[in-house]
Amino acid sequence: MRDFFDVIRNRRSVKYYDESVKIPREEILEMLDEANIAPSSCNFQPWRYIVVDTPEGKEKLGEANFNKTQNDTSSAMIVLLGDLSYFDKFDEIYGSAVEEGHMTEEVKEDFRTGLEGMIEATTHETKRELVYFDCGIWTMQFANIVHAKGYDSNIIGGFDRKKISKLFELDESLMPVMLIAIGKKEKDARPSTRMEAKDLVTFE
Repeated sequence: MRDFFDVIRNRRSVKYYDESVKIPREEILEMLDEANIAPSSCNFQPWRYIVVDTPEGKEKLGEANFNKTQNDTSSAMIVLLGDLSYFDKFDEIYGSAVEEGHMTEEVKEDFRTGLEGMIEATTHETKRELVYFDCGIWTMQFANIVHAKGYDSNIIGGFDRKKISKLFELDESLMPVMLIAIGKKEKDARPSTRMEAKDLVTFE
């Protein structure tokens, strides 16, 4: 496993992948599980995903993905979805917390009461913003995990979201957030520059 700072300093957005490298589904599941440790609002974990790693799946996704090279050469494309019905997972998530001894049933039910009021007062647009925010945190965690495992990735925002929903027959509660290409780079990605904190920060 690579050193943490080596991972974050040397991760790159890779556009060209070695098509002979196929990441096993079991390993993809392991990386997804590790990314799921990412924090989220009230621990609702509103991310869902479709792993597209077959020629048929790639062809279908290619109809909505504007990044043909990554789509065709990567080992897999992750279609990251945000679940706007995240509160429906309350009993599953917090029931497990009770079973594992992290909280009592009474605390769980008190928490439910407070959250129900908050959810009712939350507009659809605010829910979308919260889900995008949480999925963004998950995405960066996943990209770093992929790199730590010796693979490469490219986070993609350029795709037709409406077409994705139609092609994969998504429930209206699921919104396409991001595409993530994963695989082994065919050639090094071009280095990029970063601004320094001293030029961006204000202390008060």
